[in-house]
Amino acid sequence: MRGGNPAAPDGDGAPLFRLLGPVRVGLPGAPAARPGPPLQQAVLSVLLLRRRRPVTVAELVASVWGDDAPASAAGNLRTYTWALRTLLEPGRGAREPARILLGDERGYVLRTPEESVDAWRFEQQAEAARQARERGDTAAEHALLADALALWSGEALAGVPGPFAEEERARLTALRTTARKRHTVCALRLGLHHTVIPELTALTREFPLDEELRALHMRALHGCGRQAEAFTVFADTHRILGEELGVAPCPELTALHARLLAHDPPPLAPDRPRAPAPPQDRTGSTDQAERALATAKRVLTEGAEHGVVPVLAITGPGGAGKTALAARIADLVADRFPDGRLFADLRTWSPVPADPGSVLAHLLHALEVPAARIPADPDQRAALYRSALAVRRVLVVLEGARIAAQVTPLLPGTPGSAVLLTTRSRVLAPALPAATHIELTAHPRSADPSRGEVAGAPGAGAPGAGEPDAGEPDADTPGHEHLPPELARAARRLTHRGAGPLSVDALAAVLGTGRAHAAGIAEALVDAGVLDTPAAGTYRLPIRP
Repeated sequence: MRGGNPAAPDGDGAPLFRLLGPVRVGLPGAPAARPGPPLQQAVLSVLLLRRRRPVTVAELVASVWGDDAPASAAGNLRTYTWALRTLLEPGRGAREPARILLGDERGYVLRTPEESVDAWRFEQQAEAARQARERGDTAAEHALLADALALWSGEALAGVPGPFAEEERARLTALRTTARKRHTVCALRLGLHHTVIPELTALTREFPLDEELRALHMRALHGCGRQAEAFTVFADTHRILGEELGVAPCPELTALHARLLAHDPPPLAPDRPRAPAPPQDRTGSTDQAERALATAKRVLTEGAEHGVVPVLAITGPGGAGKTALAARIADLVADRFPDGRLFADLRTWSPVPADPGSVLAHLLHALEVPAARIPADPDQRAALYRSALAVRRVLVVLEGARIAAQVTPLLPGTPGSAVLLTTRSRVLAPALPAATHIELTAHPRSADPSRGEVAGAPGAGAPGAGEPDAGEPDADTPGHEHLPPELARAARRLTHRGAGPLSVDALAAVLGTGRAHAAGIAEALVDAGVLDTPAAGTYRLPIRP
Protein backbone atom coordinates (compact mmCIF):
# COMPACT_ATOMS: atom_id res chain seq x y z
CA MET A 1 0.00 0.00 0.00
CA ARG A 2 1.21 3.52 -0.65
CA GLY A 3 2.63 5.45 2.24
CA GLY A 4 1.91 9.00 3.25
CA ASN A 5 -1.87 8.68 3.45
CA PRO A 6 -3.75 10.78 5.97
CA ALA A 7 -4.54 9.10 9.26
CA ALA A 8 -7.66 7.02 9.43
CA PRO A 9 -10.55 8.55 11.37
CA ASP A 10 -10.60 7.91 15.09
CA GLY A 11 -13.35 5.97 16.83
CA ASP A 12 -15.70 8.96 17.08
CA GLY A 13 -15.75 9.66 13.34
CA ALA A 14 -15.28 6.15 11.95
CA PRO A 15 -18.05 4.13 10.35
CA LEU A 16 -19.50 1.32 12.48
CA PHE A 17 -19.50 -2.16 10.98
CA ARG A 18 -21.89 -4.95 11.89
CA LEU A 19 -20.91 -8.48 10.90
CA LEU A 20 -22.68 -10.46 13.65
CA GLY A 21 -25.91 -10.69 11.70
CA PRO A 22 -26.79 -9.13 8.33
CA VAL A 23 -23.80 -7.02 7.23
CA ARG A 24 -24.46 -3.33 7.86
CA VAL A 25 -22.44 -0.10 7.87
CA GLY A 26 -23.43 2.83 10.06
CA LEU A 27 -22.08 6.25 9.15
CA PRO A 28 -21.98 9.10 11.68
CA GLY A 29 -25.41 10.68 11.87
CA ALA A 30 -27.05 8.08 9.62
CA PRO A 31 -28.80 4.74 10.23
CA ALA A 32 -26.99 1.49 9.48
CA ALA A 33 -27.42 0.34 5.89
CA ARG A 34 -26.52 -2.62 3.71
CA PRO A 35 -23.15 -1.99 1.99
CA GLY A 36 -24.13 -3.00 -1.51
CA PRO A 37 -24.86 -6.36 -3.15
CA PRO A 38 -23.73 -9.69 -1.63
CA LEU A 39 -20.36 -9.91 -3.44
CA GLN A 40 -19.52 -6.37 -2.37
CA GLN A 41 -20.42 -7.36 1.20
CA ALA A 42 -18.07 -10.33 0.81
CA VAL A 43 -15.19 -8.01 -0.18
CA LEU A 44 -15.87 -5.75 2.82
CA SER A 45 -16.07 -8.73 5.17
CA VAL A 46 -12.67 -10.04 4.07
CA LEU A 47 -11.04 -6.63 4.53
CA LEU A 48 -12.60 -6.16 7.97
CA LEU A 49 -11.82 -9.62 9.32
CA ARG A 50 -8.20 -9.39 8.19
CA ARG A 51 -7.93 -6.73 10.94
CA ARG A 52 -6.08 -3.95 9.11
CA ARG A 53 -3.71 -6.38 7.39
CA PRO A 54 -3.16 -5.86 3.64
CA VAL A 55 -4.96 -8.29 1.34
CA THR A 56 -3.64 -8.94 -2.16
CA VAL A 57 -5.91 -9.03 -5.20
CA ALA A 58 -5.27 -12.78 -5.56
CA GLU A 59 -6.26 -13.37 -1.92
CA LEU A 60 -9.44 -11.35 -2.33
CA VAL A 61 -10.41 -13.24 -5.46
CA ALA A 62 -9.85 -16.61 -3.75
CA SER A 63 -11.73 -15.48 -0.62
CA VAL A 64 -14.76 -14.14 -2.48
CA TRP A 65 -15.11 -16.55 -5.43
CA GLY A 66 -12.92 -19.55 -4.56
CA ASP A 67 -12.38 -21.93 -7.45
CA ASP A 68 -15.30 -20.42 -9.38
CA ALA A 69 -13.71 -16.99 -9.96
CA PRO A 70 -14.71 -15.51 -13.33
CA ALA A 71 -12.17 -14.00 -15.72
CA SER A 72 -13.54 -10.57 -14.78
CA ALA A 73 -12.91 -11.04 -11.03
CA ALA A 74 -10.07 -8.49 -10.75
CA GLY A 75 -12.11 -5.89 -12.61
CA ASN A 76 -15.14 -6.61 -10.45
CA LEU A 77 -12.98 -6.05 -7.37
CA ARG A 78 -12.06 -2.56 -8.58
CA THR A 79 -15.75 -1.79 -9.01
CA TYR A 80 -16.62 -3.05 -5.54
CA THR A 81 -13.77 -1.22 -3.80
CA TRP A 82 -14.64 2.03 -5.60
CA ALA A 83 -18.25 1.68 -4.41
CA LEU A 84 -17.09 0.94 -0.85
CA ARG A 85 -14.82 4.00 -0.81
CA THR A 86 -17.75 6.14 -1.95
CA LEU A 87 -19.94 4.63 0.79
CA LEU A 88 -17.39 4.96 3.61
CA GLU A 89 -16.24 8.50 2.76
CA PRO A 90 -19.20 10.19 1.07
CA GLY A 91 -17.73 13.70 1.39
CA ARG A 92 -14.29 12.91 -0.03
CA GLY A 93 -13.29 15.02 -3.04
CA ALA A 94 -12.29 13.48 -6.36
CA ARG A 95 -8.59 14.25 -5.89
CA GLU A 96 -8.56 13.78 -2.10
CA PRO A 97 -6.73 10.62 -0.96
CA ALA A 98 -8.73 7.92 0.76
CA ARG A 99 -8.34 7.56 4.52
CA ILE A 100 -10.25 4.34 5.26
CA LEU A 101 -10.02 1.94 2.30
CA LEU A 102 -6.53 2.17 0.80
CA GLY A 103 -5.32 0.29 -2.23
CA ASP A 104 -3.05 0.03 -5.22
CA GLU A 105 -2.17 -2.55 -7.87
CA ARG A 106 -0.95 -4.98 -5.17
CA GLY A 107 -4.05 -5.06 -3.03
CA TYR A 108 -6.13 -3.33 -0.37
CA VAL A 109 -6.26 -2.59 3.35
CA LEU A 110 -9.14 -1.22 5.41
CA ARG A 111 -8.08 1.07 8.25
CA THR A 112 -10.67 1.35 11.00
CA PRO A 113 -10.53 1.32 14.82
CA GLU A 114 -11.08 -2.01 16.58
CA GLU A 115 -14.07 -0.69 18.49
CA SER A 116 -15.89 0.08 15.23
CA VAL A 117 -16.29 -3.62 14.26
CA ASP A 118 -18.76 -5.67 16.29
CA ALA A 119 -16.99 -8.97 15.57
CA TRP A 120 -13.74 -7.57 16.96
CA ARG A 121 -15.50 -6.27 20.08
CA PHE A 122 -17.19 -9.65 20.58
CA GLU A 123 -13.87 -11.49 20.55
CA GLN A 124 -12.31 -8.92 22.90
CA GLN A 125 -15.19 -9.32 25.37
CA ALA A 126 -14.97 -13.11 25.15
CA GLU A 127 -11.24 -12.97 25.89
CA ALA A 128 -11.85 -10.64 28.84
CA ALA A 129 -14.45 -13.13 30.11
CA ARG A 130 -11.92 -15.95 29.83
CA GLN A 131 -9.46 -13.94 31.90
CA ALA A 132 -12.16 -13.31 34.51
CA ARG A 133 -12.78 -17.06 34.64
CA GLU A 134 -9.09 -17.67 35.28
CA ARG A 135 -9.29 -15.19 38.19
CA GLY A 136 -12.29 -17.04 39.56
CA ASP A 137 -14.56 -13.98 39.10
CA THR A 138 -17.79 -15.62 37.96
CA ALA A 139 -19.88 -12.45 38.23
CA ALA A 140 -17.48 -10.51 35.97
CA GLU A 141 -17.37 -13.38 33.45
CA HIS A 142 -21.16 -13.49 33.39
CA ALA A 143 -21.46 -9.73 32.78
CA LEU A 144 -18.77 -9.66 30.08
CA LEU A 145 -20.36 -12.56 28.21
CA ALA A 146 -23.78 -10.89 28.41
CA ASP A 147 -22.30 -7.77 26.79
CA ALA A 148 -20.54 -9.85 24.13
CA LEU A 149 -23.65 -11.83 23.21
CA ALA A 150 -25.75 -8.65 23.01
CA LEU A 151 -23.72 -7.65 19.95
CA TRP A 152 -25.31 -10.43 17.88
CA SER A 153 -28.43 -9.84 15.77
CA GLY A 154 -28.60 -13.11 13.81
CA GLU A 155 -26.33 -15.44 11.86
CA ALA A 156 -22.86 -13.97 11.35
CA LEU A 157 -22.28 -12.61 7.83
CA ALA A 158 -25.84 -13.56 6.94
CA GLY A 159 -26.26 -14.03 3.20
CA VAL A 160 -22.61 -13.24 2.39
CA PRO A 161 -21.23 -15.64 -0.25
CA GLY A 162 -17.74 -17.09 -0.71
CA PRO A 163 -15.43 -19.58 1.01
CA PHE A 164 -13.92 -17.00 3.36
CA ALA A 165 -17.36 -15.94 4.62
CA GLU A 166 -18.36 -19.57 5.10
CA GLU A 167 -15.27 -20.35 7.18
CA GLU A 168 -15.59 -17.18 9.27
CA ARG A 169 -19.29 -17.77 9.76
CA ALA A 170 -18.53 -21.23 11.16
CA ARG A 171 -15.72 -19.91 13.37
CA LEU A 172 -17.75 -17.04 14.79
CA THR A 173 -20.77 -19.27 15.32
CA ALA A 174 -18.65 -21.73 17.28
CA LEU A 175 -17.29 -18.89 19.43
CA ARG A 176 -20.81 -17.65 20.02
CA THR A 177 -22.03 -21.10 21.05
CA THR A 178 -19.13 -21.45 23.48
CA ALA A 179 -19.94 -18.02 24.93
CA ARG A 180 -23.61 -18.98 25.28
CA LYS A 181 -22.66 -22.15 27.13
CA ARG A 182 -20.28 -20.32 29.45
CA HIS A 183 -22.90 -17.64 30.10
CA THR A 184 -25.37 -20.29 31.24
CA VAL A 185 -22.72 -21.99 33.39
CA CYS A 186 -22.00 -18.68 35.11
CA ALA A 187 -25.70 -18.06 35.64
CA LEU A 188 -26.10 -21.48 37.26
CA ARG A 189 -23.09 -20.84 39.49
CA LEU A 190 -24.67 -17.52 40.54
CA GLY A 191 -28.00 -19.23 41.31
CA LEU A 192 -29.80 -17.62 38.35
CA HIS A 193 -31.30 -20.90 37.11
CA HIS A 194 -34.58 -19.38 35.94
CA THR A 195 -32.87 -16.83 33.69
CA VAL A 196 -31.20 -19.39 31.41
CA ILE A 197 -34.02 -21.87 30.81
CA PRO A 198 -35.31 -20.08 27.65
CA GLU A 199 -31.76 -19.87 26.26
CA LEU A 200 -31.02 -23.52 27.03
CA THR A 201 -34.34 -24.59 25.54
CA ALA A 202 -33.38 -22.81 22.30
CA LEU A 203 -29.82 -24.17 22.34
CA THR A 204 -30.85 -27.80 22.86
CA ARG A 205 -33.35 -27.43 20.04
CA GLU A 206 -30.59 -26.01 17.82
CA PHE A 207 -28.00 -28.63 18.85
CA PRO A 208 -30.04 -31.69 19.89
CA LEU A 209 -26.99 -34.00 20.08
CA ASP A 210 -24.93 -31.78 22.39
CA GLU A 211 -24.85 -33.65 25.68
CA GLU A 212 -23.17 -30.79 27.54
CA LEU A 213 -26.11 -28.51 26.73
CA ARG A 214 -28.51 -31.23 27.78
CA ALA A 215 -26.77 -31.51 31.15
CA LEU A 216 -26.93 -27.74 31.69
CA HIS A 217 -30.63 -27.76 30.76
CA MET A 218 -31.30 -30.53 33.29
CA ARG A 219 -29.45 -28.62 36.01
CA ALA A 220 -31.35 -25.40 35.32
CA LEU A 221 -34.75 -27.11 35.39
CA HIS A 222 -33.89 -29.07 38.53
CA GLY A 223 -32.65 -25.90 40.22
CA CYS A 224 -36.05 -24.29 39.60
CA GLY A 225 -37.89 -27.25 41.11
CA ARG A 226 -39.00 -28.56 37.70
CA GLN A 227 -37.70 -32.10 38.23
CA ALA A 228 -40.13 -33.83 35.90
CA GLU A 229 -39.05 -31.60 33.01
CA ALA A 230 -35.38 -32.25 33.83
CA PHE A 231 -35.92 -36.00 33.61
CA THR A 232 -37.87 -35.54 30.36
CA VAL A 233 -34.78 -33.84 28.90
CA PHE A 234 -32.72 -36.92 29.80
CA ALA A 235 -35.30 -39.27 28.28
CA ASP A 236 -35.37 -37.22 25.07
CA THR A 237 -31.56 -37.26 24.96
CA HIS A 238 -31.50 -41.05 25.31
CA ARG A 239 -34.03 -41.40 22.49
CA ILE A 240 -32.39 -38.93 20.09
CA LEU A 241 -28.86 -40.32 20.55
CA GLY A 242 -30.15 -43.82 19.97
CA GLU A 243 -32.08 -42.87 16.84
CA GLU A 244 -29.44 -40.60 15.30
CA LEU A 245 -26.14 -42.22 16.31
CA GLY A 246 -27.00 -45.59 17.83
CA VAL A 247 -25.34 -44.66 21.15
CA ALA A 248 -26.45 -44.18 24.74
CA PRO A 249 -25.89 -40.96 26.73
CA CYS A 250 -22.31 -40.51 27.92
CA PRO A 251 -21.37 -41.69 31.43
CA GLU A 252 -21.25 -38.10 32.73
CA LEU A 253 -24.82 -37.37 31.69
CA THR A 254 -26.05 -40.69 33.05
CA ALA A 255 -24.32 -40.01 36.37
CA LEU A 256 -25.90 -36.54 36.54
CA HIS A 257 -29.33 -38.09 35.94
CA ALA A 258 -28.76 -40.52 38.81
CA ARG A 259 -27.66 -37.72 41.14
CA LEU A 260 -30.67 -35.58 40.26
CA LEU A 261 -32.98 -38.53 40.91
CA ALA A 262 -31.45 -38.65 44.39
CA HIS A 263 -31.92 -34.87 44.77
CA ASP A 264 -28.14 -34.60 45.11
CA PRO A 265 -26.89 -32.49 42.18
CA PRO A 266 -23.09 -32.62 41.92
CA PRO A 267 -21.06 -29.40 41.91
CA LEU A 268 -21.03 -27.70 38.53
CA ALA A 269 -17.77 -28.46 36.73
CA PRO A 270 -16.14 -25.69 34.65
CA ASP A 271 -16.28 -27.70 31.43
CA ARG A 272 -18.39 -30.76 30.67
CA PRO A 273 -20.28 -32.45 33.54
CA ARG A 274 -18.57 -35.50 34.97
CA ALA A 275 -19.53 -38.43 37.14
CA PRO A 276 -18.55 -37.97 40.80
CA ALA A 277 -14.98 -38.93 41.57
CA PRO A 278 -14.46 -42.36 43.16
CA PRO A 279 -14.01 -42.33 46.94
CA GLN A 280 -10.44 -43.55 46.78
CA ASP A 281 -7.34 -42.76 44.74
CA ARG A 282 -7.56 -45.28 41.92
CA THR A 283 -4.07 -44.50 40.63
CA GLY A 284 -2.34 -46.04 43.64
CA SER A 285 -0.16 -43.93 45.87
CA THR A 286 -0.21 -40.12 45.88
CA ASP A 287 3.29 -40.09 44.44
CA GLN A 288 2.21 -42.31 41.56
CA ALA A 289 -0.77 -40.05 40.83
CA GLU A 290 1.36 -36.92 40.87
CA ARG A 291 3.91 -38.51 38.54
CA ALA A 292 1.11 -39.47 36.16
CA LEU A 293 -0.32 -35.95 36.19
CA ALA A 294 3.10 -34.39 35.61
CA THR A 295 3.74 -36.72 32.68
CA ALA A 296 0.33 -35.98 31.22
CA LYS A 297 0.77 -32.23 31.44
CA ARG A 298 4.17 -32.39 29.78
CA VAL A 299 3.01 -34.64 26.94
CA LEU A 300 -0.23 -32.81 26.16
CA THR A 301 1.09 -29.26 26.35
CA GLU A 302 4.44 -29.62 24.60
CA GLY A 303 3.17 -31.23 21.41
CA ALA A 304 2.40 -27.98 19.60
CA GLU A 305 5.91 -26.71 20.32
CA HIS A 306 7.33 -29.71 18.48
CA GLY A 307 4.82 -29.53 15.61
CA VAL A 308 2.99 -32.77 16.49
CA VAL A 309 -0.43 -33.79 17.77
CA PRO A 310 0.28 -35.45 21.15
CA VAL A 311 -1.60 -38.61 22.07
CA LEU A 312 -1.71 -39.77 25.69
CA ALA A 313 -3.15 -43.23 26.34
CA ILE A 314 -4.13 -44.29 29.87
CA THR A 315 -4.07 -48.09 29.98
CA GLY A 316 -5.15 -50.53 32.64
CA PRO A 317 -7.79 -53.11 33.51
CA GLY A 318 -11.35 -52.29 34.44
CA GLY A 319 -11.64 -50.64 37.83
CA ALA A 320 -8.11 -49.21 37.76
CA GLY A 321 -9.31 -45.58 37.64
CA LYS A 322 -8.62 -44.63 34.03
CA THR A 323 -11.69 -42.41 33.66
CA ALA A 324 -11.05 -40.61 36.96
CA LEU A 325 -7.43 -39.92 36.01
CA ALA A 326 -8.46 -38.72 32.54
CA ALA A 327 -10.91 -36.26 34.13
CA ARG A 328 -8.18 -34.87 36.40
CA ILE A 329 -5.78 -34.52 33.48
CA ALA A 330 -8.39 -32.78 31.33
CA ASP A 331 -8.98 -30.22 34.07
CA LEU A 332 -5.24 -29.78 34.63
CA VAL A 333 -4.54 -28.82 31.00
CA ALA A 334 -7.83 -27.01 30.26
CA ASP A 335 -6.15 -23.62 29.94
CA ARG A 336 -3.94 -24.92 27.11
CA PHE A 337 -7.00 -25.75 25.01
CA PRO A 338 -9.11 -22.57 24.93
CA ASP A 339 -11.64 -24.00 22.47
CA GLY A 340 -12.69 -26.65 25.00
CA ARG A 341 -12.80 -30.42 24.77
CA LEU A 342 -14.56 -33.02 22.68
CA PHE A 343 -15.72 -36.28 24.26
CA ALA A 344 -16.57 -39.62 22.67
CA ASP A 345 -17.40 -42.96 24.31
CA LEU A 346 -16.01 -45.71 22.07
CA ARG A 347 -17.79 -48.53 23.97
CA THR A 348 -14.73 -50.76 24.15
CA TRP A 349 -16.34 -54.02 25.19
CA SER A 350 -19.83 -53.51 23.92
CA PRO A 351 -20.87 -56.36 21.62
CA VAL A 352 -20.75 -53.73 18.83
CA PRO A 353 -18.02 -51.17 19.59
CA ALA A 354 -18.64 -47.68 18.27
CA ASP A 355 -17.44 -47.40 14.67
CA PRO A 356 -15.38 -44.33 13.67
CA GLY A 357 -18.02 -43.10 11.22
CA SER A 358 -20.70 -42.75 13.91
CA VAL A 359 -18.24 -41.19 16.34
CA LEU A 360 -17.12 -38.68 13.71
CA ALA A 361 -20.74 -37.66 13.15
CA HIS A 362 -21.09 -37.12 16.91
CA LEU A 363 -17.91 -35.02 17.06
CA LEU A 364 -18.87 -32.95 14.01
CA HIS A 365 -22.21 -32.16 15.64
CA ALA A 366 -20.30 -31.07 18.76
CA LEU A 367 -18.21 -28.79 16.52
CA GLU A 368 -21.45 -27.13 15.35
CA VAL A 369 -21.27 -28.55 11.82
CA PRO A 370 -24.86 -28.63 10.47
CA ALA A 371 -26.21 -32.12 9.91
CA ALA A 372 -26.80 -31.36 6.23
CA ARG A 373 -23.06 -30.76 5.75
CA ILE A 374 -21.92 -34.04 7.33
CA PRO A 375 -21.11 -36.46 4.49
CA ALA A 376 -22.16 -40.09 4.58
CA ASP A 377 -18.71 -41.39 3.63
CA PRO A 378 -16.50 -42.01 6.74
CA ASP A 379 -13.34 -40.82 4.97
CA GLN A 380 -15.01 -37.56 4.00
CA ARG A 381 -16.26 -37.16 7.56
CA ALA A 382 -12.70 -37.60 8.81
CA ALA A 383 -11.44 -34.96 6.36
CA LEU A 384 -14.15 -32.49 7.42
CA TYR A 385 -13.40 -33.21 11.09
CA ARG A 386 -9.69 -32.47 10.65
CA SER A 387 -10.52 -29.31 8.71
CA ALA A 388 -12.82 -28.12 11.50
CA LEU A 389 -10.09 -28.73 14.10
CA ALA A 390 -7.39 -26.98 12.04
CA VAL A 391 -8.49 -23.57 13.35
CA ARG A 392 -9.14 -24.71 16.92
CA ARG A 393 -7.17 -25.83 19.97
CA VAL A 394 -9.16 -28.59 21.62
CA LEU A 395 -8.56 -31.64 23.79
CA VAL A 396 -10.15 -34.74 22.26
CA VAL A 397 -11.07 -37.24 25.00
CA LEU A 398 -11.75 -40.79 23.79
CA GLU A 399 -13.13 -43.12 26.43
CA GLY A 400 -12.74 -46.88 26.06
CA ALA A 401 -10.72 -47.28 22.87
CA ARG A 402 -9.92 -50.80 21.68
CA ILE A 403 -7.91 -50.86 18.44
CA ALA A 404 -5.88 -48.36 16.44
CA ALA A 405 -8.29 -48.47 13.49
CA GLN A 406 -10.98 -47.11 15.80
CA VAL A 407 -8.82 -44.19 16.98
CA THR A 408 -6.77 -43.11 13.95
CA PRO A 409 -9.68 -41.39 12.08
CA LEU A 410 -10.39 -39.35 15.24
CA LEU A 411 -6.90 -37.83 15.53
CA PRO A 412 -6.58 -34.11 14.66
CA GLY A 413 -4.48 -33.43 11.58
CA THR A 414 -2.66 -30.27 12.67
CA PRO A 415 -0.73 -29.26 15.81
CA GLY A 416 -2.53 -27.26 18.47
CA SER A 417 -4.98 -29.92 19.60
CA ALA A 418 -4.25 -33.09 21.58
CA VAL A 419 -5.80 -36.49 22.27
CA LEU A 420 -6.36 -38.14 25.65
CA LEU A 421 -7.70 -41.68 25.53
CA THR A 422 -8.41 -44.51 27.94
CA THR A 423 -8.12 -48.17 27.00
CA ARG A 424 -7.86 -51.62 28.51
CA SER A 425 -5.69 -52.77 25.63
CA ARG A 426 -1.92 -52.81 26.16
CA VAL A 427 -1.23 -53.07 22.44
CA LEU A 428 -3.17 -49.97 21.37
CA ALA A 429 -0.70 -47.26 22.44
CA PRO A 430 2.29 -48.82 20.64
CA ALA A 431 0.18 -48.99 17.47
CA LEU A 432 -0.42 -45.21 17.46
CA PRO A 433 2.36 -42.96 16.13
CA ALA A 434 4.08 -40.86 18.81
CA ALA A 435 1.67 -42.00 21.53
CA THR A 436 2.74 -41.93 25.18
CA HIS A 437 1.04 -44.20 27.67
CA ILE A 438 0.46 -44.23 31.41
CA GLU A 439 -0.27 -47.68 32.79
CA LEU A 440 -2.47 -48.11 35.85
CA THR A 441 -2.71 -51.25 37.94
CA ALA A 442 -5.90 -52.61 39.43
CA HIS A 443 -6.56 -53.00 43.13
CA PRO A 444 -6.06 -56.43 44.72
CA ARG A 445 -9.15 -58.56 44.19
CA SER A 446 -9.04 -60.22 47.59
CA ALA A 447 -7.04 -60.33 50.77
CA ASP A 448 -7.39 -64.11 50.85
CA PRO A 449 -3.82 -65.51 50.61
CA SER A 450 -5.12 -68.65 48.96
CA ARG A 451 -5.91 -66.62 45.83
CA GLY A 452 -3.19 -66.55 43.23
CA GLU A 453 -1.86 -70.06 43.80
CA VAL A 454 0.60 -71.30 41.21
CA ALA A 455 -0.93 -73.26 38.35
CA GLY A 456 -0.51 -76.97 38.72
CA ALA A 457 -1.26 -76.98 42.46
CA PRO A 458 -3.95 -79.40 43.57
CA GLY A 459 -7.36 -78.30 42.41
CA ALA A 460 -6.07 -75.73 39.95
CA GLY A 461 -7.30 -77.53 36.87
CA ALA A 462 -11.10 -77.35 37.06
CA PRO A 463 -13.80 -76.05 39.36
CA GLY A 464 -13.82 -78.09 42.55
CA ALA A 465 -16.08 -78.73 45.48
CA GLY A 466 -16.60 -75.96 47.96
CA GLU A 467 -15.59 -73.16 45.56
CA PRO A 468 -17.92 -70.49 44.16
CA ASP A 469 -19.54 -71.26 40.85
CA ALA A 470 -17.26 -69.35 38.51
CA GLY A 471 -20.13 -68.88 36.09
CA GLU A 472 -22.07 -66.66 38.54
CA PRO A 473 -21.52 -62.90 38.72
CA ASP A 474 -19.06 -61.76 41.37
CA ALA A 475 -20.22 -58.43 42.77
CA ASP A 476 -16.85 -57.86 44.44
CA THR A 477 -14.90 -58.05 41.18
CA PRO A 478 -14.86 -54.67 39.43
CA GLY A 479 -14.20 -54.01 35.79
CA HIS A 480 -15.84 -57.06 34.16
CA GLU A 481 -19.31 -55.64 33.64
CA HIS A 482 -18.42 -54.04 30.29
CA LEU A 483 -16.94 -57.19 28.77
CA PRO A 484 -18.99 -59.37 26.42
CA PRO A 485 -20.70 -62.13 28.43
CA GLU A 486 -18.29 -64.91 27.42
CA LEU A 487 -15.22 -62.86 28.32
CA ALA A 488 -16.83 -61.66 31.56
CA ARG A 489 -17.54 -65.27 32.62
CA ALA A 490 -13.97 -66.30 31.80
CA ALA A 491 -12.54 -63.32 33.67
CA ARG A 492 -14.59 -64.08 36.78
CA ARG A 493 -13.61 -67.74 36.71
CA LEU A 494 -9.91 -66.96 36.38
CA THR A 495 -10.11 -64.27 39.06
CA HIS A 496 -11.73 -66.73 41.49
CA ARG A 497 -9.00 -69.23 40.71
CA GLY A 498 -6.17 -66.77 41.06
CA ALA A 499 -4.93 -68.33 37.84
CA GLY A 500 -1.34 -68.05 36.71
CA PRO A 501 0.85 -68.79 35.13
CA LEU A 502 -1.24 -71.07 32.93
CA SER A 503 -0.47 -72.75 29.64
CA VAL A 504 -3.12 -72.70 26.94
CA ASP A 505 -3.98 -76.33 27.78
CA ALA A 506 -4.36 -75.53 31.49
CA LEU A 507 -6.41 -72.48 30.64
CA ALA A 508 -8.70 -74.61 28.46
CA ALA A 509 -9.20 -76.98 31.37
CA VAL A 510 -10.09 -74.12 33.75
CA LEU A 511 -12.52 -72.62 31.25
CA GLY A 512 -13.94 -75.96 30.15
CA THR A 513 -13.43 -75.27 26.45
CA GLY A 514 -11.24 -76.33 23.55
CA ARG A 515 -7.61 -75.31 23.22
CA ALA A 516 -8.06 -72.98 20.21
CA HIS A 517 -11.07 -71.28 21.75
CA ALA A 518 -9.24 -70.86 25.06
CA ALA A 519 -6.31 -69.21 23.27
CA GLY A 520 -8.67 -66.72 21.61
CA ILE A 521 -10.30 -65.88 24.94
CA ALA A 522 -6.88 -65.47 26.57
CA GLU A 523 -5.69 -63.01 23.93
CA ALA A 524 -8.91 -60.99 24.22
CA LEU A 525 -8.46 -60.84 28.00
CA VAL A 526 -4.87 -59.68 27.55
CA ASP A 527 -6.16 -56.82 25.36
CA ALA A 528 -8.73 -56.08 28.09
CA GLY A 529 -6.00 -55.90 30.73
CA VAL A 530 -7.46 -58.84 32.68
CA LEU A 531 -4.50 -61.14 31.96
CA ASP A 532 -0.76 -60.73 31.47
CA THR A 533 1.29 -62.87 29.09
CA PRO A 534 4.78 -63.22 30.63
CA ALA A 535 5.85 -65.56 27.84
CA ALA A 536 4.40 -66.79 24.57
CA GLY A 537 1.55 -69.24 25.25
CA THR A 538 1.53 -68.47 29.00
CA TYR A 539 -1.04 -66.35 30.83
CA ARG A 540 -1.56 -65.11 34.38
CA LEU A 541 -3.45 -62.50 36.35
CA PRO A 542 -1.50 -59.23 36.62
CA ILE A 543 0.77 -59.00 39.65
CA ARG A 544 -0.95 -56.73 42.16
CA PRO A 545 0.89 -53.95 44.01
